Amino acid sequence: MQRRLVDLFGWMAILGIVALVASPILVLAWSLVDPSGEVWAELWRTRLPGMIVSTSILLVVVVGGSVILGTSLAWLVSAFQFPCRRLVGWLLVVPLAIPGYVGGFVWLDTLSGVVGARGVRSLWLCAVVLVLSLYPYVYLFARAAFADQGADSLAAARSLGVGAWGVFFRVSLPTAQPAIAAGAALVAMETLTDIGTVRLFNVSTLADGVMRVWFGSGNLGAATELASALTGAAILLIACERLLHRRGRSARGTSEGVMVPRTLSPFAVSGVLATVVAVLVVAVGIPIARLVDWSVESIQAGQAVTVAGGVWHHVGNTLLLVVTSTGVAIFIGTVLALLVARKGGVARLAGRVSTIGYAMPGPVVAVGAVVMLAALDRRGVLPNGFFLVGSTIGLVYALLVRFLAVGYQGVEASLERISPSAVESARVLGAGSFRTALSVEIPAARFGILAATALLAVDISKELPITLLLRPFGVDTLSVWVWQSTSESLWAQAAVPALLMVFIGMIAVGLLLVALERGAELVS
Repeated sequence: MQRRLVDLFGWMAILGIVALVASPILVLAWSLVDPSGEVWAELWRTRLPGMIVSTSILLVVVVGGSVILGTSLAWLVSAFQFPCRRLVGWLLVVPLAIPGYVGGFVWLDTLSGVVGARGVRSLWLCAVVLVLSLYPYVYLFARAAFADQGADSLAAARSLGVGAWGVFFRVSLPTAQPAIAAGAALVAMETLTDIGTVRLFNVSTLADGVMRVWFGSGNLGAATELASALTGAAILLIACERLLHRRGRSARGTSEGVMVPRTLSPFAVSGVLATVVAVLVVAVGIPIARLVDWSVESIQAGQAVTVAGGVWHHVGNTLLLVVTSTGVAIFIGTVLALLVARKGGVARLAGRVSTIGYAMPGPVVAVGAVVMLAALDRRGVLPNGFFLVGSTIGLVYALLVRFLAVGYQGVEASLERISPSAVESARVLGAGSFRTALSVEIPAARFGILAATALLAVDISKELPITLLLRPFGVDTLSVWVWQSTSESLWAQAAVPALLMVFIGMIAVGLLLVALERGAELVS
């Protein structure tokens, strides 16, 4: 009887978590099934066609550029031996800590003096900035895939007279296709959800349209319809990624041994190092140098008191939001992963459904969360006149919907690597499910949990659309501070919060790299 009750409680917990995180997305998906004719007619007459064209071009350019750059750098680091190879491998992940909108306003000001403000504010330069910020997603996945490739197939290709480039295009690249597709899907989602960078470069996208409609007219219906269009685009991207994943997996063969990096000639080493240094200088060095220069300039101009007066307020709000949201996502993700590992089958499908928020752009999640929370507020769920919309609870909830997948999949990947005999031995010795989880499963998955925690901290610290739309009154984060300052072209004022964001992001990226070095895996 007790065992049945535990089993029933487990299923109720799984279904409760799925309902909690999937409801905002399902609300917007229904808008695709039952659209408002008047709203859509108005959108088609005005801004929607241009938004679709700009979004499509931006997606193609950013994803293509990130795949080329990220895959190339991953192959150089994985396949060849050169000085400081390990350090270079770590440094190439650092751009992940610099949000696109931070690099955006740095390059906007830097290049304005060269080509003029009108020439800088273009879709193409916006795409370049996003590529420099997002290529690490592809790089991480591709590098992991190249590292897992065995030496026997590569040696066989070389014995047949195939050169380095032939090995790459005919052996390594096809095998790594699923991982590259996963990284490309993440880049596409981040591009779809971006509002800060595209706003700086005057690129009209669907995500920016949601923000403009919401803030400009306060029309939740029109914002919902635009968000549903974004939902359709995200679903199409997911379908493409899954198709590429299946094709790549079917083409995989078995391989043994460990890939040994090849030693390069001094000339080739110079070329590799020059390429890596150029990428790091453009993606990291120049942005950080300009931010430091602007910060010093603001202090010398007598703005230190003004800046310092808001620093700790914004830092405190950012850290509180990061710690709270990360903790909630990791806790619920760990519970869900443990329950799914025990149930399997249908439970695993339910776990996949709970991760759908990560495949949706931030404005989509924000609009869906507002619709759900507003419905609960109308029913008076909270007593004494408290409301979920515009509260910290509502903000944390929306971030949970968006980022639960990171916590869940990080833990799930680690649990799959645990030997079934270890879990079974604990149960034979009389340990219950709870004790087995605390003494065996969670300790074994600790590096996966650490990697997921670090990645969550990176994502939440620089997240903008959800925070901007759902934050409580007077609760501003560093990302909101940067947004407000750059909207008025106050570069020096935006430099301090931007530097603090980069610093927090670098700490999180460092923890991520430590976890990956210890054997944790990232799963799309």
